[in-house]
Amino acid sequence: MRTAVHSVVAAGTILLAVTGTAAAKSGGMPQLDFHSFTPQLVWLAIAFLALYLIMSRLAVPAIADTLAKRQAKIQGDLDAAEKANEETRALVASYEKSLADSRESARGVTRQQGEADAGIASAQLGQLQDRLAAQIADAEKRIAKQRDEVMAGLEQMAKEIAQGAYAKLAGQPADAGQLDAKVSAAAKGGNR
Repeated sequence: MRTAVHSVVAAGTILLAVTGTAAAKSGGMPQLDFHSFTPQLVWLAIAFLALYLIMSRLAVPAIADTLAKRQAKIQGDLDAAEKANEETRALVASYEKSLADSRESARGVTRQQGEADAGIASAQLGQLQDRLAAQIADAEKRIAKQRDEVMAGLEQMAKEIAQGAYAKLAGQPADAGQLDAKVSAAAKGGNR
């Protein structure tokens, strides 16, 4: 490329030298000298052809190559960005699916755990009810036994009081068998 630029500079210098000598001879502007129009047009055509060849062979392909590389890089960057965008969308979709699956799984585990806990609580409640029923039955037996003992004690006490009262009122001791039978009958009649 530098050689092409050097060639253009050399051609321009030669052109200036030729036109400069013509201008010095005529004393006016060489572009307006009608006698030198033909050589000027020939040199213009030669200079144009030389610049055209230099530009078409060196500068334009270099510029086109640079533009092609730039376009390829831009297209590569756009493709990479699109690919990254698609991967990001896929990852987001995968994350959202995983999150939904996790939530559903957590709901299922919570439901199963709730059912298991309800079953355990029901079993423990049943055991507690059985234990309480057994304790209530034992307590009722103890109460019935204590009531019977108290009633027997009361009956015995009533017999003793009745004998003492009869002895004081009648002045003589009562027939123990007969008095015991009447007190027992009275106690049984009061238990109803």
